[in-house]
Amino acid sequence: MNPRRLDVGVLVFEGVELLDFAGPAEVFIVADEGRRFCVSTIAGGPRVRTMGGLDVGVTHGFGDAPAFDVIVVPGGDMQNVDAAGLDWLRRAAGEARIVLSVCMGALLLARAGLLDDLDATTHHKGLDRLRAAAPRCRVHPGRRFVDAGRVVTTAGVTAGIDGALHVVARLCGPEVARVTAEEWLEHPRGRGGGHAGA
Repeated sequence: MNPRRLDVGVLVFEGVELLDFAGPAEVFIVADEGRRFCVSTIAGGPRVRTMGGLDVGVTHGFGDAPAFDVIVVPGGDMQNVDAAGLDWLRRAAGEARIVLSVCMGALLLARAGLLDDLDATTHHKGLDRLRAAAPRCRVHPGRRFVDAGRVVTTAGVTAGIDGALHVVARLCGPEVARVTAEEWLEHPRGRGGGHAGA
């Protein structure tokens, strides 16, 4: 019997960094030849424009989004995530199996109060900002990703692909992640990540 497809919700907003969300989204879309995940976008309106000016359609609003197994939180112009977006993120994170932040998206997790007493990382230019925003968070520089259990944080933009592959390995097994990386993406999986304390 085929396993249930897992639902991935990707937060997007005006000025979102394109590769922050598109890289992980592609990992989930192609994992196990498209059989494992269903990917949706969530925002406060029907469309958003990325940091580079590309127009992106949105699947669900904050009010009608279902529960997701995985939440992806990218970076970009994060001041455009308002109180309704943060409220949705808190609710969605409470229901999800894993929350994955990419690059400066960790600062959104900090604003939502989701990093207290956890290990985390972010883009090297945001490490001090993360320490200030989440003083109870243990911030790790020099790591591609940090797995703190229900929350996985990643470093700069392309590290989101490594973080997503790590989540695929956790949820679907290392072989599915390996094939996704090597056969579909031709992506050399980055080193320097791992579970908190590793």
